[in-house]
Amino acid sequence: MSTKRKKRKNDRDLAQWFFVGLGFLLIFIGPSSQALTLDDYLTQVKKQNLDYQSGTEKAEGYLLQSREADLTFAPDFFADATLGEDEKPTSPHYYDSLKTQTYNVGFEQTFRFGLEAKLYYQLMETKFINPNPLLTDAQYWDATPQLELTLPLWGGGFGRSDQANQTIARQQNLAQKYSSQAEALNTLAQAESTYWRLSVAREVLNIQEKALTAAQDIYNYVSKKMRMNLGEKADVIQAQALLDSRQLELQRARNEERAAQREFNKFLHRDAFAPVENLDPIDYARLEKFSLPQERPGTRADVKAVEAQTETAKAQALLSYEKNRPTLDLFGKFALYGRNEKLQSAFEQSGRRDYDADYVGVRFKMPLHFGAAGDVKSGAKQLEKAWEINKEQAFYLQEQDWIYLTQTLEDARKNLELSSKMETTQKEKLATERVRFHQGRTTTYQVLLFEQDYSQAAISKAKSAAQILDLLTQVQLYQNSGRNSL
Repeated sequence: MSTKRKKRKNDRDLAQWFFVGLGFLLIFIGPSSQALTLDDYLTQVKKQNLDYQSGTEKAEGYLLQSREADLTFAPDFFADATLGEDEKPTSPHYYDSLKTQTYNVGFEQTFRFGLEAKLYYQLMETKFINPNPLLTDAQYWDATPQLELTLPLWGGGFGRSDQANQTIARQQNLAQKYSSQAEALNTLAQAESTYWRLSVAREVLNIQEKALTAAQDIYNYVSKKMRMNLGEKADVIQAQALLDSRQLELQRARNEERAAQREFNKFLHRDAFAPVENLDPIDYARLEKFSLPQERPGTRADVKAVEAQTETAKAQALLSYEKNRPTLDLFGKFALYGRNEKLQSAFEQSGRRDYDADYVGVRFKMPLHFGAAGDVKSGAKQLEKAWEINKEQAFYLQEQDWIYLTQTLEDARKNLELSSKMETTQKEKLATERVRFHQGRTTTYQVLLFEQDYSQAAISKAKSAAQILDLLTQVQLYQNSGRNSL
């Protein structure tokens, strides 16, 4: 074998091994145009869409802030220190100045039934500067454990105002939380609708491309017959008109596909004309058989926001009502006293009841502008009633929206069934008529009509599916948790 032959053989072997290796590489890598599923797309939207991220962050933030209501009846620790000096003259003259230092440490809490309790320990040092010899104690410590209690009995009595404040603190934040949640869910629903819009637009574009190809074939056929003096010019004109119409419809389909692509990319916060992967095809059979729950599966987030706003307004009205009523408070104080020059001895004495003190009293306050106070209370009651009506209206409209949505979905499903049957029939009719046309048993005009009927049937089927898919995204807004599958 010559050297050139050996070289050619080696080149062929090398090429064969190269293609074999390339084949294995493609097998392991897999197809580069793998379809982007709806779940994958929504996952990307959650990670990249700023509106969704803002909505979820705000919803979580407001939910955490609603815990402020739990602080209303929670105990608080407090501590304070005060240093003072009093140099005003006394008559008779007992000292040049008085210096004090006071320390308070303790706990306070408001209970749900309205009782305000304060338990604390007070240490106070008193020191007289240049005291009169008649003063036997020029410097001493007071150690005083004290308990103070206050119970409102009338206006805001038995914790009504405090409970209203707790409701306001909770429901205001919950209303904001549900509103933000509604924004995030609406963004997700719109993204899902956009996904199917692009998928349907691509399918319609594919139909229009096939329709244009078919129209071109008919035009070429009748043009050839005319050149052979076997056809008429009218057939060519009809075929040209169909071809022009198909080109126009194809351009419209391309425009819609580009618009859907821009919207698709907008939810991913990327360039409007960034390439988009293949999407899931429309599962027509599944759409024809889907079923919705008989009852509404949950309450929409926006309705929950109205409900929380109503509770807030009712609590604010109650607070206004209680604020303008007469107040009658029962209060009391119990304290043990220990006094000594030494701090330790004062501590020890404060544990005995030798020097205790008890106080009990009442406080009463009443607005004297009876007309204004009465109007405020009447207005508060009216506002409470108005917001209750508002909540009832929100739930009523939600129920009506659900009924309308389910009815519309059922109608759309029936439309899809009919569109599918019509598309199948038109396809068979067109195929039969094309055979008859090539056999010279029918006219070009008839084929043109059947071609148009089939294209319209296929597009009608795709648009019926698009309507169902768009409506199904609204169903997700009624789910209690997550996005519901068909």
